Amino acid sequence: MDFSVDRKLRYWWVFLIRGILFILVGIYMISSPGSSYAALGFMFGLIILLAGIAELLHVYRSNSAGNRGWHLFLGVVDVLLGIILMGHIAASVTILRIIVGIWFLLRGFSLLSFSRFTGKSWVITLGGILTIIFGVLILFNPVFGAMTIVLWTALAFIITGLFNVMLGFTLKRGLR
Repeated sequence: MDFSVDRKLRYWWVFLIRGILFILVGIYMISSPGSSYAALGFMFGLIILLAGIAELLHVYRSNSAGNRGWHLFLGVVDVLLGIILMGHIAASVTILRIIVGIWFLLRGFSLLSFSRFTGKSWVITLGGILTIIFGVLILFNPVFGAMTIVLWTALAFIITGLFNVMLGFTLKRGLR
């Protein structure tokens, strides 16, 4: 296998530092799930706010009259919702849990519908049922929902960090 590295990637240490930071954030999230969940709720509000600003910029820069009113409405709603969610963390963490729970419910029903097309595969049917149960638990058990979201996000940070560290060392070896 030939490994060639663009000289622009000589800053291998940036990937290493980023990876270490991801790992540390993931470990912190596991050790302090309550504040981590509140931070995720705040970030959820921030993302909605930024999406609203982007929508309003789109309306401002768009020359087309089609759907301009709709995009203006969505932008204003997103900006207001983002500000409200950032200011009221309890509301944002509740909404975050509900959205994730509904998403799992929809994924579970989707798996059940696919099981019919695959010859009523019991594995896919079981997966759909378990996913629906998981979604219901997230929706109706706030502690389970919050801990699940924090744990999976923390694991994603740790895994991303490990791969960034590996990439940093791989780039360092390739530059020699």
